[in-house]
Amino acid sequence: MPMNKKILTLLGFGHAMADINQGALPMMLSFLMPVFALSQLQVGMTVLAFNLASSIIQPLFGILTDRFRMAWLIPLGCLVAGAGMALTGFAANFHLLLPIVLISGLGVAAYHPEGSKYARLASGEKKASGMSLFTLGGNLGLASGPILATFFFGLAGLHGSAGFLVLNTIMAVLLWTSLNRITNPAGETKSAGKPADAPAAQAAPTASTTKQINLFRYVFPVILLVIVVIMRSFVHFGLITFLPQYYMHYLHHSEKYAAAITSMYLFAGALGTIVGGPAADRWGLKTVIMTSMALLIPLLYLFVHLGGIWPTVIAALIGFAVVSTFSVTVVLGQEMLPNNVGLASGLMLGFGIGMGGVGTTLLGWVADHWGLPAVFETAVLFPIIGLVLALLLPSRQEIARRQQIQQTA
Repeated sequence: MPMNKKILTLLGFGHAMADINQGALPMMLSFLMPVFALSQLQVGMTVLAFNLASSIIQPLFGILTDRFRMAWLIPLGCLVAGAGMALTGFAANFHLLLPIVLISGLGVAAYHPEGSKYARLASGEKKASGMSLFTLGGNLGLASGPILATFFFGLAGLHGSAGFLVLNTIMAVLLWTSLNRITNPAGETKSAGKPADAPAAQAAPTASTTKQINLFRYVFPVILLVIVVIMRSFVHFGLITFLPQYYMHYLHHSEKYAAAITSMYLFAGALGTIVGGPAADRWGLKTVIMTSMALLIPLLYLFVHLGGIWPTVIAALIGFAVVSTFSVTVVLGQEMLPNNVGLASGLMLGFGIGMGGVGTTLLGWVADHWGLPAVFETAVLFPIIGLVLALLLPSRQEIARRQQIQQTA
């Protein structure tokens, strides 16, 4: 089946609107810090609250969407994500901020499993390339978040956060009116009686086959991949959170400059997404993941040890390397769990990425005790661990052979 770029574009825009809120959160926290007298640890805790809402709930959404028709979660998730972020500017104190952020995280959690499932269906044979277009939308949303947060803040102060609700409501209406095209592309559904929400599912294994599945062979690689994604997320969300802090409070640049640097990092990541998907289709999923982790080690070290224009250049290169594997890990997870595409998407886009909040909290503690430069020096440890674990991941050919063994057992 050829790639359906219209559906991928629509889902990508929805992905962008959902993830704009995630990208805006660190900038909103920069504005809220002097109002609530937040410590760096509290900033990390707030990011953790957002990410845990999506990381814990998203795999559950994935399990549900593997079994039931829940395409309505696509527009609803987009709407709830924007509503939660809109309320952050109206929070009275830190204790109210946390549940508001949780609401936005739940919206993000609801969007991703269904959105990525239908993106996989629309990708045709080039799964990594198609998924890179879907992921590109999310990364563009993340990159636009700091810019929009700064723009809305300039218009109406903290209450300007209501602008996120306006944007996400418009996108939610568009997604709702387009659900038939998303879930039932003309001429691409082979069986009218088959639920559209399980487009990538194969025949369920029999009870006798299930008993013969070797946990070490089939479950352990998934766990390894999830940990690799978590290590990548520690780096990614650590930079998203502390780049603006570093430029504003350590290098003493303006808020607009800090937002521009953060957005540059994320836009470079969006470019990495465009490159990473096709590269994985050509050279292999595992190869791209290992290359990304290997590049991050020297880049993170050099970021705080070079001066002049180099930190800005290196920040862009880090964004490119980190985000280039977002679509790649999703596709690899879906190939490892071909009968549970929603669960695989929830684990890679939700749990694995969302657990980045844990790393952000840890790095916030590091910043409070040793300063902001120590954040980036500590972050070097994460890609080292990720690279070692990535070496143990199976290749696409190995996964195919294991699936054949499972099906013939």
